[in-house]
Amino acid sequence: MRVSSNQYHLTTIRNIQQSTAEYSKLSTQLATNQRIQNPSDDPLGSVMLLTLNSELTKLDQYKSNMNAVHFNLGQQETQLGSIVNTLYSVQEIVTTAADGSMGQAELEAFSQELSVLMPAIVDLLNAKDGNGNYYFSGSLTDVMPFERDALGVYQYNGDDRVRQIAVSDNSSVPGNIVGSALDPGANFLNEMQTYLDLISTAPAGGVGDESRDMLNHISGFLATVSGEITRIGGTLASLDEMELGNDDIALFTETLRDDIKEVDYPEAYVKMNQAMASYESSLKVYSSVSRLTLFSYV
Repeated sequence: MRVSSNQYHLTTIRNIQQSTAEYSKLSTQLATNQRIQNPSDDPLGSVMLLTLNSELTKLDQYKSNMNAVHFNLGQQETQLGSIVNTLYSVQEIVTTAADGSMGQAELEAFSQELSVLMPAIVDLLNAKDGNGNYYFSGSLTDVMPFERDALGVYQYNGDDRVRQIAVSDNSSVPGNIVGSALDPGANFLNEMQTYLDLISTAPAGGVGDESRDMLNHISGFLATVSGEITRIGGTLASLDEMELGNDDIALFTETLRDDIKEVDYPEAYVKMNQAMASYESSLKVYSSVSRLTLFSYV
């Protein structure tokens, strides 16, 4: 079959262009360490990269959620720990006051101490974070959870909503402790206030029975607060385990993604040299043939 001069020229030019495009593509891959510059370079690989990047984005969000839960529960745990310490001091004073032999002078001294310690517990229950949000008011973070009404009775003003925070595809953890779980109906705070009002009058007959009754309330409240601290500890421990698992998944996913998208340098260099050799060969032949005329055969 005879090949016309024009057809030969077009074929050679096309070979030169293809070699140039291949060399340029490989040069870009080596410069960016990205094997897939366009979806057409590897359609299946491009789809896999989208899937893997989506998975990594999701894992990043889970990690961010875990950090937020760690911080928030850690802050609440600190407040509850301070409440426990304060309760121990209150418990010691009330235990001493339960002794019927305490005189008015001793009761007055106890009253002065309790008038500092008991409001401190209220302040801790009404603690705020750095953004001014109340820790223990549920989802109503701008509402003071425990407050006295016009009659001087403590009320819980928050709600019972516990925020469930997603930390994996199939798991979520509670992100906060609500005040209604700590002191349902503000019962302890009202009992505490009643006792404080009584002891501040330093009754001549003492406060033995009332003190023993108050000790029961303290023990119940102390058990509730300690139980929430334990629950927080369990939640944080489970978060640590899940975080390790998510980190392993993220590492595997990143490795797989990098294997797909990154350049195999030795292979790319070989192909680039082949493209350059093909380009130079085609250019040399084209240049030689282009100089031929009919007179070359005369």
